[in-house]
Formats: sequence, C-alpha cells, structure tokens
Amino acid sequence: MIRFNDWLGDKLSYWLSTMTMFYIISALVIAPLIWQRPQGLVPWMQYAIAVFFQGTALPVLGYVSRRAGENQERVLNETHDTVMEELALIKEELGLAREERDKLKTLLAELHAKTLG
Repeated sequence: MIRFNDWLGDKLSYWLSTMTMFYIISALVIAPLIWQRPQGLVPWMQYAIAVFFQGTALPVLGYVSRRAGENQERVLNETHDTVMEELALIKEELGLAREERDKLKTLLAELHAKTLG
C-alpha cells in the first residue's frame, strides 16, 4: 500500500504541477463567468483571489519548484562527477607518491648499509 501511495503521489504531484494543468484549471476557473459574473468591485476581487489565484497559482508554484529541483539535481550531478574525477586523480597521485617513497626507502637502506658497512 505504501508503494502504491508513493507511486500515486509522485504521479499526481508531477501532473498537477505541469503548465498543461495550469491551462486546464485556468479554463475551468474562467468558464463559470459565462453564466454568472460577480457584480461590483468587491465580488470581483473575491473571485480573483479565492478562485483564480488559488486555482492557478498552485500549478505554477509546483512547476517552478520542479524546475528548480531539476536544476539543482543537474548541478549536484555535475559536482559529483567533478569530485569523482578529482578523487581518481588523487588516488593516482597517491600511488605515484607511494612508489617514490618506496624507492627512497630502498635508497636510504642502501646508503645506511654502505655507511655502516
């Protein structure tokens, strides 16, 4: 049941935050004006705030959040790839440094043996 809820939640959050849904909700919000129009300034303001802004702002906010999340994910992936490349270079440099250290140890041991020898 949890997997189904997660799946459904993902699908709904995606589709409710698309610009297509924005246009659908906008059309549904404007359609009642054909039959009944608010009379006066206050009813028009109430209609605009209660129906239009709430109905159409939510899909736009979801769309913007999703786009921001996609951009952030792209930046994180690029950063991860760069860090992994640097880590590979550091490991390679570490291997070379160990080889040099081993050579120096060998030379030091030979010098020590010759001087004491």
